[in-house]
Amino acid sequence: MSNPCKKCKGLCCRYFCFEIDEPDDYEEFEDIRWYLYHEAISVHIEEEGDWFIQIENRCKMLDNEYQCSIYDDRPLICRNYADEDCEITSADYGYQEEFKTPEQLTEYARKTLGEETYEREMVRHRAKAEGIARREMAKRLFKAGLITEGVLKSRKKTGKKKRKKKTER
Repeated sequence: MSNPCKKCKGLCCRYFCFEIDEPDDYEEFEDIRWYLYHEAISVHIEEEGDWFIQIENRCKMLDNEYQCSIYDDRPLICRNYADEDCEITSADYGYQEEFKTPEQLTEYARKTLGEETYEREMVRHRAKAEGIARREMAKRLFKAGLITEGVLKSRKKTGKKKRKKKTER
């Protein structure tokens, strides 16, 4: 059996991917944003719409000449990796989106959820996490440039109304 990897620089042996759930709310986008604050991490959406986290981490069995030092005893995942999926022999992976920074994901989340929904959820979740009033959190986020004035002003309109005391006759 020939080793098709002889002409390669071990590109497929320098990372691994796991499928993750597609985020559908602010909190789930925040979890993915946290991943992106770590080194050598990216997230992508494949053409079919599936989401993956990619972790850049070289296989310990890759030698200095970029060849597998245990080729004849390599794991099944390596054996099942098809030549047509190889970075050398195939075309671009064709991602719908690729996120390498938290800022890229935040921009996508704002578009996907809508600016106002994204900002309202940011206020709500962060206020809850810190145990403070939403109004106070909205002020902080506005001051930091993370939410728009519209969301800050709408907090005034939707704040809790004070109850009027009932007067006895």
